[in-house]
Amino acid sequence: MPESSPCLILGVTGSIAAYKSLDLIRRLDGEGVSVHVVATRKALPFFPVATAEVFSGHPVETELFGGSLPPGEGLGRVPHLALLERADAVLVAPASADIIARMALGLADDLLSTLLLSARVPILVAPAMEEAMYLHPASQTHRKTLSDRGVREIPPDSGPLASGKSGLGRMASVDRILETLLPLLRKTRPVRGPLSGVRVLVSSGPTLEPLDSVRYLGNRSSGRMGEALAREALARGASVTLVSGPTALPPLPGCDLHPVTTAREMEERLRSLFPAHDLLIMAAAVSDYRPKEAVAGKRKKDGREWTLSLVENPDILKALSAMKGPGQVLVGFAAESSLDPERLLEKCRTKGVDLLVANDISRPDIGFSSPENEVTLVTPAGDFRTLPRADKSAIAGQILDAVTAHGWSKPA
Repeated sequence: MPESSPCLILGVTGSIAAYKSLDLIRRLDGEGVSVHVVATRKALPFFPVATAEVFSGHPVETELFGGSLPPGEGLGRVPHLALLERADAVLVAPASADIIARMALGLADDLLSTLLLSARVPILVAPAMEEAMYLHPASQTHRKTLSDRGVREIPPDSGPLASGKSGLGRMASVDRILETLLPLLRKTRPVRGPLSGVRVLVSSGPTLEPLDSVRYLGNRSSGRMGEALAREALARGASVTLVSGPTALPPLPGCDLHPVTTAREMEERLRSLFPAHDLLIMAAAVSDYRPKEAVAGKRKKDGREWTLSLVENPDILKALSAMKGPGQVLVGFAAESSLDPERLLEKCRTKGVDLLVANDISRPDIGFSSPENEVTLVTPAGDFRTLPRADKSAIAGQILDAVTAHGWSKPA
């Protein structure tokens, strides 16, 4: 990881939930966070050290003295201080009842507890224990003591526990931990990149138009392309707002998320947000039509045909183009059955966008519901560029490259 990347110390303690820490390390690495793992001796029976070292790219430290840190690395003769030298935060996940008690009492006789007592950076804990232990008066007192000192708890979930019982005490999901942790890391050490200081607004996913209280008109958009664009913009240092229709994707940490359902809700939200942003990428698959009137409640089967009267939804992209101010950039998406250059150029100019991204929805291997895409980029000047089939994250990077670099070439 580059020196500018956020750095986290991840403490792992004796809990069956320690296996979840591997996924946490992997996900953090994917978000550009450098992770240094400190494990207690009690964690080792539950925690595959070699796998953690592969995922993190760093040795797993366990010993207060005689660890793997070389003497010449910073304050390497005092390992806990050396680890803290560049750390932006410390997260203990899973945090056992024992480590929470030791933190509250200020005990320090191993590497992790000594490090926690020395830390002057944000500390977070994700408890994992049996419900009776979590709710015990002693544990509640220790947790309150830590909260009063500024230690932030990521509360546990309810569900099956190691004892076979079900209750409160499961370590929070990796998604929920990232939702709390990543904004804190990015605030502590903002990402520096080509989009630093740029405010990016992305629309994503489908819109759903209700027929009655149960049924709706929609499309097969998964929201993956929009999420990939938002994630890539974050990685390049942008401040990102995501307006998304209903998807099965987990919330993207670090984004200001605005969930919407219908096309008119999306239009209203984008109209209110666009003036405060520099770049808008309209990756959402907006429903072109909606029922003229939705049925109240659920329409029952009665043996007769159900004839629907549909009306057009507003052209959100064109309306936002009319709002565009000096210095703002607007990128539109077009889902087409065929990529006719003349029609694409006409759409690009009619919609008033700075860049049109078109993909062929007749192909089953790209686009809707697929992890991959292949797109054609079009500018109002008549420049075309095809981005060959690739993972949507790679396509997202190339689209943002095109927006910032304007490296266009005329088609042969």
